[in-house]
Amino acid sequence: MVICKFSPNSLLRGASLLAIFAVVSAPAQAQSYDFTLDQNLSSASLVSTFGVDLDATLKGDYDATTNPGGTRTVPGLFGGSGNQDIPVDLGLAGDLDHMGAPTGSFTMDLDLPNLSMEVSALDLDFLGGNTASTDLTLDLLFSTFRTFSPDSLYLGGFPVGLPLGNQSVSDFRIVQTGSPVPGVLIPAAIPGHYGFSTLVSVSVTMTLDFQGTPTPVGPMNLVLSLAGALFTTGPNPSIDVDFNQAFQQTTLDPLPGFALTDMPFDAPTFLPAGSTAHLLISGLIDQIDVDATLMADLTAIGTPSCGFTNYCTAAVNSTGLAGVLDAIGSSDVLMQDLTLNSSNLPLNVIGFYLMSPARTSVSLPSPSEGLLCVGGPLYRLNGQILQSGATGTMSLAMDFNNLPQGQAFQAGSTWNFQLWHRDMNPNNTSNTTNAVEIKFCQ
Repeated sequence: MVICKFSPNSLLRGASLLAIFAVVSAPAQAQSYDFTLDQNLSSASLVSTFGVDLDATLKGDYDATTNPGGTRTVPGLFGGSGNQDIPVDLGLAGDLDHMGAPTGSFTMDLDLPNLSMEVSALDLDFLGGNTASTDLTLDLLFSTFRTFSPDSLYLGGFPVGLPLGNQSVSDFRIVQTGSPVPGVLIPAAIPGHYGFSTLVSVSVTMTLDFQGTPTPVGPMNLVLSLAGALFTTGPNPSIDVDFNQAFQQTTLDPLPGFALTDMPFDAPTFLPAGSTAHLLISGLIDQIDVDATLMADLTAIGTPSCGFTNYCTAAVNSTGLAGVLDAIGSSDVLMQDLTLNSSNLPLNVIGFYLMSPARTSVSLPSPSEGLLCVGGPLYRLNGQILQSGATGTMSLAMDFNNLPQGQAFQAGSTWNFQLWHRDMNPNNTSNTTNAVEIKFCQ
């Protein structure tokens, strides 16, 4: 038996679902929660040394129109004129030691019956929106050059260290990269208490305010080991996470396309000493070296995730278009305001909406067309067969108090929806729209 052979009476009896059940598994329903760090209960420590190497040029800030009295730079011991670029190898080195209350969030899908979880969208700001400070040193290696206004000689060929004092770090962020990562839940002796662990691929970045110019450092890729405790006994789930991780990394060409351009830099004169040359630095970041230890004790509170997500590509039907399903209204279970609208459907055909707590991707049995993208267990949402009529549309306002087989939309739950419909393309067949995932909350 295939879907396109069913009669309207069999559809009303729900027999059309039998063929679909034969190709759909029945995974347990996971609940999705957005977790936010509680700053009052969270702390983080960051100890780091870092170095940034730049291929750069120095040039005086002289401009014939806007700054005729500015500093000019000329290469070599003798001769030359104008205001010329001086090639330099430039290195920044600093130490960062900060302790504070971080901010951040992540999403966790919890499947308690199967003792599994997934972590996604991890985003932690170790500075918690504040700034830290670092004692910065600038190392310069250059060929001999001279400056005018003030007049000075800079003998090159050996590195020169210039202490720049405290500079601010305005951002130190850890952001998850890639797909959601699975983890395991370990039941504790107390009901509703679980241990968990997982590995998360992250990108580490910081922003150094070098001479007043925000300069990105990173990204540096790292696998972060997260382990902690999950508590589900309160009104909202909560999580305690501890990690202590050290890493060393060298990143070549870390910021393709990023360049420092005419950044003001005041340098003390060499021969004679006692004056200040007003220079501009331009250049590209060649390499970043970081040696860091990240420690954190984090507490996060979860709230049910909510919202609509369209997924699954629908096959073209006899209209020459793919059927479209949209959810309109609110995913708040207290609002009870949710409508499914479908368009681009063949005229005067029947159809019905399917719903499931799971996703799948299964080709409908021939001669049907399209994909079934809602998994099992599978429910037919509407009790009456719908008609597309002369507009090629179908619509269903959901009755939250009359869902199939006693199901309920609960805060924290996720349900998936898709429309199945008849078609002639050119012979008797059936097709589907795209699917919509709805995460309910309150």
